[in-house]
Amino acid sequence: MKLKGLVFAMLMGLALTFGATAAFAGDAAKGKTLFESTGKCKTCHKTDSTKLVGPGLAGVKSRHSEAWMKKWVGGPQAVWDANDPEVQELKKRVGKEGKPKTAMAPGKLTDAEIDDVVAFITSL
Repeated sequence: MKLKGLVFAMLMGLALTFGATAAFAGDAAKGKTLFESTGKCKTCHKTDSTKLVGPGLAGVKSRHSEAWMKKWVGGPQAVWDANDPEVQELKKRVGKEGKPKTAMAPGKLTDAEIDDVVAFITSL
């Protein structure tokens, strides 16, 4: 009976772990729709490596962590002001060192929508 209880506890732990992970994962298809429909994203960013107003987003996951991108999409100026190493690299790459403000306008997205947009741009 103890073995069954232990197996049950292990299975429940796995279910909770994977269930929680899935709950925070974004939906790339929804993110693409948001990217294309909000007007803010595609106005400044291309989905290839071409620079528009902002940098092209192809390969962005090789430059930034998913956690950082979620913070950035949710509040770019706050992340810019924090000036962490990823921001310092970004400023250098786009020639904005010493600039007090980012050109990226904050979106009005829910946490779930941010997850979706990040899922989309990390799929590029």
